[in-house]
Amino acid sequence: MFTKLNYMIIKHIKENSFFYLGFILLFSVGISLGAYWVTNVSIETKELLIMYLNGFFNFAEGKIFNNSAIFKSSFINNIISILLLLIFGFTYVGIIFSPILTIFRGFCFGFSIAFLVESFGRKGLIFSLVSLLPHNIVLIPSTIFLCSVSLQYSLFLLKSRNEKRYENKRQSFINYIFSFILGMVLVVLSTVIESYITPVFIKSISSFIQ
Repeated sequence: MFTKLNYMIIKHIKENSFFYLGFILLFSVGISLGAYWVTNVSIETKELLIMYLNGFFNFAEGKIFNNSAIFKSSFINNIISILLLLIFGFTYVGIIFSPILTIFRGFCFGFSIAFLVESFGRKGLIFSLVSLLPHNIVLIPSTIFLCSVSLQYSLFLLKSRNEKRYENKRQSFINYIFSFILGMVLVVLSTVIESYITPVFIKSISSFIQ
């Protein structure tokens, strides 16, 4: 079973490598823009963010995280993006929205890491690895996967708008919905990691970062 699953995954990646490489490139562009944007942030804004982070570190050291609240907030934010990708995939808007969302996610990721490293040096790097890396190991590939699926379905609808073979459209629709269900499962997994595992790591290093 697992051998067949691995074969299907490898086959899917090979058949769609052009799209995945494109979205990986877009995500990398977003990271670069986010890292560069840190240099344009005003001193007042940086001081405000640093003060907020120091307050968060103090809170994290002695308090218990509300894991369910973190899960709810993260889940809502992620599910909104997924629903927008799903809906826009049924229209030509998905051709534009998918790349924009990928760049935006990369921008946020790059800005967060660059700001932490610039403001806190080695400690900021350690904190970014502990707080951002665990759930993003799952979330980033999931985002790239869903953005690619949304874009491909929009392109399919554009190319087949005059086609009358409904069997192809029906099968593509089923594959589209199934892909989003799979993507949602992965996003929920990343949300669980962010809500219940990442706080443990943060709490364990909060005293070191202060």
